[in-house]
Amino acid sequence: MNAKALKILGNLLIILVIMVVAPIALLRVMGYQSFCVISGSMEPTISVGSIVCVREADFSELSTGDVIAFYSGNSVVTHRIVSINNEDKLITTKGDANNTNDFNPVAYTNVIGKVTIHFPMYGYVASAVSLLWGKLIAGGILLIGVILSSVNEEKTTDEKPKSKKSSKGLPLLIVGALIIAGAVTGLIHIYGDYHKSNQTYESLNESYVEINTDVATDQKWQDMIDVDFDSLKAINTDVVGWIYVEGTDISYPIMYSGDDESYLRTAIDGSGATAGSIFLEGYNLPDFSDSHNIIYGHNMRNLSMFGTLKYYKSDKDYYEKHKYFQIILPQKKLRYEIFSYFDTETGSWVYTVPYSDSKDFEEYIGKLKSSSYLNAADYDVHSSDQVVTLSTCSSSEKRFTVHGKLVDSQ
Repeated sequence: MNAKALKILGNLLIILVIMVVAPIALLRVMGYQSFCVISGSMEPTISVGSIVCVREADFSELSTGDVIAFYSGNSVVTHRIVSINNEDKLITTKGDANNTNDFNPVAYTNVIGKVTIHFPMYGYVASAVSLLWGKLIAGGILLIGVILSSVNEEKTTDEKPKSKKSSKGLPLLIVGALIIAGAVTGLIHIYGDYHKSNQTYESLNESYVEINTDVATDQKWQDMIDVDFDSLKAINTDVVGWIYVEGTDISYPIMYSGDDESYLRTAIDGSGATAGSIFLEGYNLPDFSDSHNIIYGHNMRNLSMFGTLKYYKSDKDYYEKHKYFQIILPQKKLRYEIFSYFDTETGSWVYTVPYSDSKDFEEYIGKLKSSSYLNAADYDVHSSDQVVTLSTCSSSEKRFTVHGKLVDSQ
């Protein structure tokens, strides 16, 4: 292949990457947030793989029929408004493909904004580019393009220098170099953010938590972990508890703000963090007195936060070794035995709170057991019990939930 053909190929590669990356950057500049649609709840209006563009909207600007994006735990849901409670600022929503309204109304504090436009299929591309391997592939293609477009054409002895022609590809080279620089900066930021988050929570465990790994008997479970809540609350008064999955690295403070947004990307010290925090569902009471409480955490690639929960479904022996988790509160310690875990849809029936001792809760528990990857039929769980759900993202583009029954308290 001659030099001219290589330059053309290089320019085409640069243009390809620019076409993929530019819309994402342009949307941000225009004030939009963009999200990839991973479920079919809004089909056929918005298909799986679409990217939705969301602009912030005041409560007064929302109307029945609008499609909105909102936080639901550690997920973002895009559904249509069915009705609005103006007095309490609560919004009833429904997916176009769903037969019933969503289980819980959406508080306006959890609303990200109104969906103004969407692009079918582009979400797959945007989602891939947002991942580490996608950035590396895009950066590699771009780098190859820059190298090829910089190849000098061979000149015969009779040819005169083509100074004007040689500068035609300069703008593409500049744009390509800027994108590469931006990608490298982004990767550095990601790893720096991960490192900072890990350091923050490792420091908390070292300074304010004492874990005794030698405790092995059920009679002494309460001696496994002690937490200095006075010191933690001096850092942030939103700390309401501490979660510890016995025998694992899941040992984090539980935050509570009354919504599902504040700690989605915010660490305990108030700094921005991709890993965010472990936090309690905004509709729950912060003292864990509800019959059903939900705790959210991100599924991080470095296995921090709730990243290791995936082992329950990938390792046959993992459950037997890690079937208990603890919720440590300032005044008491609670121990839960896991009786169910499975993948579920974003915003599914699983995320219904709060409950009380009732027939509805009995039926809810029955569905948890029947949906479980465990053989949960032998587990004795009833509406008079208290249940905690741990929720995180799943590699199957769903949500993975782990459910435990309160079996002891001290």
